[in-house]
Amino acid sequence: MSGIEPREDYVTVNGIRLHYLDWGGAGEPIVIVHATGFLGRVYEPIARELTRIGHVFAYDQRGHGDSGAAPDGVYNWPATLADLRGFINAMGFQKIRGFGHSAGATALGGLAAVEPERLSRAVLIDPVVHDTADRELLNQRRQWLVETTLKRRRIFDSIDHAMEHLGSKPPFDTWDRNVLRLYCLYGMRETADGKRELKCAPEVEAKLYDGAPDFDGLSLILKAKRPLLIVLTRQAHELRAAAVKRLKSEARSAEILDLSEENHLMPMEKPQEVAHIALQFLTRD
Repeated sequence: MSGIEPREDYVTVNGIRLHYLDWGGAGEPIVIVHATGFLGRVYEPIARELTRIGHVFAYDQRGHGDSGAAPDGVYNWPATLADLRGFINAMGFQKIRGFGHSAGATALGGLAAVEPERLSRAVLIDPVVHDTADRELLNQRRQWLVETTLKRRRIFDSIDHAMEHLGSKPPFDTWDRNVLRLYCLYGMRETADGKRELKCAPEVEAKLYDGAPDFDGLSLILKAKRPLLIVLTRQAHELRAAAVKRLKSEARSAEILDLSEENHLMPMEKPQEVAHIALQFLTRD
């Protein structure tokens, strides 16, 4: 990727050393909160575009990227929200704008409800929310996600091998190739024998998937007191139809952008389009 490299640093939040990237830019801070299993660096194309309107930061969640592991082994959705609040406080931000994807979007939506004075507005790309009517389907999905994640290949011979292997099968086969390379470069560490290993252990990712249906992110987003743009993709309609219906009818502080032809991983597939959506919303008064 071209452009100036972000500044890297660490901050301690809830007893965990969180790694973050400072992309620069002028104006009110914009914080990017990534999806489960990923890391801040894979949103680089979006982060670079957002520096046109603010000072952009992205941090790696506990157990992800270059952030530390949870010393108590806790990886759940309340902790994700608590770490977001803690990051904002530790960085000394008075108020931020937010960009969140999947679980990261749910956390930002929660922040808009529980600590609205710290957030001016946020873009939520396919937040993971559910209504009780969705629970049976989500429990089936939870089991599949946990089992699939625990079987995931975690070691590759090289970056090029990871690119070739992942890029040939779902969900990575539809990713923008530059974003896939960012994932392989920064989402994996070198092993003692020169191979590449996933930084986010499948066991950590599986814990978060396992707890997803038990976190009532929908109620929090419906109580949000700050402007939100909620982007809904095909998976939201297929897996969370009842929650989508409630978002559209009850989320008074939110605008809904229905992109049912797009995929949950749209930020990885079409980062420039997603960046354009975010720029338009985050620049409003």
